[in-house]
Amino acid sequence: MPLCPPPAGPNAMPHNHAGTRPEQNTTPEPAVYLAGPGVFALDARAQGAQLVAACTRAGLRGLYPLDAALDPKAHAGPAALAAAIARANMGLIRQSRAVIADLSPFRGPNVDDGTAFEIGYAHALGLPVFGYASTTTPMAAYPERVLASGESMSTVMLDNRTTLVDAHNMTVEDFGLPVNLMIATVLADSGTVFSSAQGAIMAAAAHLLT
Repeated sequence: MPLCPPPAGPNAMPHNHAGTRPEQNTTPEPAVYLAGPGVFALDARAQGAQLVAACTRAGLRGLYPLDAALDPKAHAGPAALAAAIARANMGLIRQSRAVIADLSPFRGPNVDDGTAFEIGYAHALGLPVFGYASTTTPMAAYPERVLASGESMSTVMLDNRTTLVDAHNMTVEDFGLPVNLMIATVLADSGTVFSSAQGAIMAAAAHLLT
């Protein structure tokens, strides 16, 4: 998911490479990175302000991707701007002690691509990840989400097991999880997707403050 990097200056955060140790945060409230596709919403800043306020009430410091301004004219072109956004994303994650991620289906049945990367990056750094869905209905098991997205599915016998396949003859994973197993199994509470951002924020606060 895109974000705007922190302002540049003499104390600007270095851009470490993936796998480096999280950067030390000396503020009293543990910082948490707020990942999710909400940054694409027309009212993204208002949504971010609500999330940050909820974090503050829970004793956390929410780091929202659009807090800082990024001037496209300061970069040589779209590719350079995209690289700067990615570096800033990872920089904010390294400042954090946890990630709170919106796992709602985005442009299809799956988690937003950028959010999925940020979850993996956070996990590689040893940070706990708390997932939630901002949908109005509970997150169904993954095959149900694929079907609801308009994909047709059928069953075939594979290795003597009944297996779901889509219209392209690709198997559809069915482990009773709401998201891909590589995401679900690395969540702080394995397989748990909270039904609201507030639920994930409170779980993160309980983990970090107790």
